[in-house]
Amino acid sequence: TLPTAVQNNKIHLYEGWNLVEVPQQSVVSDGFFGDAVVWKYGSDQQWKVNDTALNFPSIEAIRASEGVWVKSETTRTIEVDRALSQLHTFDDEASMLAYIRNMLQMQDYDTFELQEPPTVAPADAQNIASGSDSSEEGSAKDATTTNLQEAGVDEGDILKHDGLHVFSADNTNGRIVVTTFAKLMDQEYQPIAQIDMSGRHIVAMYLQQERLSVISNRTKYYISDVSSSKAQRSSIYYDPNQGFDLEVFDVSNIDNITRIAHHIIEGTYQESRLVEGRLFLISSFMPTVSYEYPKVYVDTECTDLRPAEGLLCSIENGIESTMGCNYDVTAWENNGCYEYQYDDAGAWKYDYDNPSVSSEKLIPVIDVNGNRSALVTPSQFYAPYKLNQKAGITTLSSFTVDSGSYGESISFLGNTGNYYASPTSLYLVSSEYPMFVDFMHAKEQQMIYKFSLGSSMAYEGRGFVEGWMLNQFSMSEQEGYLRVATTVGNSWWNRETKNSVYVLEHSDNALQTVGTLSGLGKAGETIHAVRFMGDRGFVVTFEQTDPLYTLDLSDPKNPKKVGELSIPGFSRYLHVVDANRVLSIGRNADAQGRQQELQVQLFDISDFANPRLADKVHIGNKGSYSEAEYNHKALAYRASDLMFGLPYQEDTYGINKGSSEYFGIYQIEGMHILPLHTVSSNNSAWGSVGRGLIFDAGTHTYGALIKGAHMICERVK
Repeated sequence: TLPTAVQNNKIHLYEGWNLVEVPQQSVVSDGFFGDAVVWKYGSDQQWKVNDTALNFPSIEAIRASEGVWVKSETTRTIEVDRALSQLHTFDDEASMLAYIRNMLQMQDYDTFELQEPPTVAPADAQNIASGSDSSEEGSAKDATTTNLQEAGVDEGDILKHDGLHVFSADNTNGRIVVTTFAKLMDQEYQPIAQIDMSGRHIVAMYLQQERLSVISNRTKYYISDVSSSKAQRSSIYYDPNQGFDLEVFDVSNIDNITRIAHHIIEGTYQESRLVEGRLFLISSFMPTVSYEYPKVYVDTECTDLRPAEGLLCSIENGIESTMGCNYDVTAWENNGCYEYQYDDAGAWKYDYDNPSVSSEKLIPVIDVNGNRSALVTPSQFYAPYKLNQKAGITTLSSFTVDSGSYGESISFLGNTGNYYASPTSLYLVSSEYPMFVDFMHAKEQQMIYKFSLGSSMAYEGRGFVEGWMLNQFSMSEQEGYLRVATTVGNSWWNRETKNSVYVLEHSDNALQTVGTLSGLGKAGETIHAVRFMGDRGFVVTFEQTDPLYTLDLSDPKNPKKVGELSIPGFSRYLHVVDANRVLSIGRNADAQGRQQELQVQLFDISDFANPRLADKVHIGNKGSYSEAEYNHKALAYRASDLMFGLPYQEDTYGINKGSSEYFGIYQIEGMHILPLHTVSSNNSAWGSVGRGLIFDAGTHTYGALIKGAHMICERVK
């Protein structure tokens, strides 16, 4: 149980002067107290104030151990966690950079100098593709596309098609290969065209309005100084601020593919979504500062006591002895001479309290077709009042797909690790706001930031939920309400886990919790899969068995657990087929909860209060693996005839040790899962990332397994 002070999480201010302390081991800026006048007596024995009109130094930070005088105009209460997370913008670039610099000073990690990201030449619509004639006719009907969480919100993938042409990322050979469904049916796997992507690793592609948008990473390592003398020692560092590329290609003529836009965004690519012709990229950037510390020479006897050159002490049997030392060991130790370094001028040490900045890189830039500009601007940069958190910058940038043009960016100071997009809003999650006292007393919390995706992007507010989220499916928006599933604790740490669903409503520039459902799962169980669909929800928890819970969310202020089913194994991904059926992908498990082979299950939810397992299919062995367990985009699914497929690998052991690649194709018929066909390859060199396609042509149905330039297509029926 948390101490009472942390449970209350409040600071009470009375009209007039108040002597207060910030709880929760937080470090805050003076804006934490709003428009109140704040005075602080610092460790340097100087008074500081947050009013620039007064002739005193400004307050840079307030720590939990420091008492401050606060003059409040009214009697009011501050909720600490909400005040810490409140975001504000800046009037000018100087104040914005000073704030970032101040936050960095709260952290104790080493920094290093960064090189500028490469500058790209302006896109000149030059032909960058090569290939053979692609004039053959023959498009596919009812071909599976990227499996999406939300209708109308496209997600990037490594394979896209337009019903005629198929574009596949071939990172092994640094290119995008292009083929057609007709070529696949004829088992002619030579690409008809290819796009050179040398030096980049493709992470996501979008195909819309005859435009192929490609997001790719660059990996860079730098030699960086780690000592006071640049000549002494250096080390190779991975640059955390990778410049990733966004390239937009006109693919209206497959024989003349041209690049119409090329942008480089400084930072690390996180996620993206495409909504109504606008591409939204989420990136992170870590500000960096390199400091130099002045030498301070000290008037001490140590200069005369220091050892002479050569042998200091005798070593006998590996043990140092003061016998034979050529200096006065006792005097050396009593005077604290080990604290100093020495040169011809005497004893000295670094003054770590007065560093000077040797170099800094505080905000990212974007290169738009060769023209560089700041990605972050003061009026669109939101910062919290909490200073002792990671100083990473998260940026949401928009682009118009048709022209490939850059639109705008909006940023906030904080790291995020989970992202969810509806057709109108984007939600980003930060884990920087636990209620924390010490190792034994902490409360997990996550902050959800909401951004609108209208004609222009805007920050709309934030809200708290307790615990941590599994993935993007832990969130879902329905008629203005955001549903969130979380877990408090971990099964490997203790038995006190708690699984809950919260319903949040956007009101008064904040996300307010209006409904809560807790008590899902047994002791020690954590959430393994979540899916929200309309007024219904499904949650799977697991430790040894797999409880599937059905939830009624029709009343946002009163979410209810309706039904429960416990069976062996667990689900990692849930796919709602219709009002009566739910498909799951996961693992079988033995009585002790140990993972076994892949498992696809079909649940009958026609009686929503009494869900039952209708059918299941086991795939491979304990060594089998499918990306569809963790990445929903690896599942090929079409609603027209309930046919689906998933790529997987099967490892074998013993004399015939090896790995085989498969694309298993199944169909749901009534309450049964029917195995239809398996596309097979014994080529283990294919790697682990690929996609499957199911499509019709003529009177037949085909299944294809595509991994870059490696393709296998077979008739299913």
